[in-house]
Amino acid sequence: MQRRRRSTNFLRPMYRLGWLLIWSLWGISLFFGIPAMMPHDDVVGWGFVALAVTAVAYLLHRFWDWLVVGRPFPGRG
Repeated sequence: MQRRRRSTNFLRPMYRLGWLLIWSLWGISLFFGIPAMMPHDDVVGWGFVALAVTAVAYLLHRFWDWLVVGRPFPGRG
């Protein structure tokens, strides 16, 4: 069963607020969280953690798209 795409006019403020929250938390975690958790001389570890945090933020953003707008996940038509 395919889900109908929803009109975003009613949910647009909620969508934008969620988008802002997800990517703000991503930026805060990159600039404050990772330096507080990781050793300062572990450059490769910083890169892996930054990639992991970015992947989680992207997946949350795509889930938010699906939940609020009804936009399908990539590769799902």
